[in-house]
Amino acid sequence: MRTTIELPDELMTRAKVKAAQEGITLKELFVKAVEQNLVAPKKKGRFPPPIIRGNGGPVIDPTREEIAEAMFPIQHIIDEIERN
Repeated sequence: MRTTIELPDELMTRAKVKAAQEGITLKELFVKAVEQNLVAPKKKGRFPPPIIRGNGGPVIDPTREEIAEAMFPIQHIIDEIERN
């Protein structure tokens, strides 16, 4: 199907560069971008726990429980504020 859309000049320039870098046509780039957005939309507000590096120490990869435990005092304060 053919359609016409208006895009900002800078976005179109970036799309042309990206298509050239990937060795594909603009049509292929746009189809791929739309398919990815429709099939697997990005989840907002949910990020994996961070990997924290101590002062030259080992990498710490906290578990969900450790994060929840660390957040408890903060969440308790937020809950109190929301109740009032």
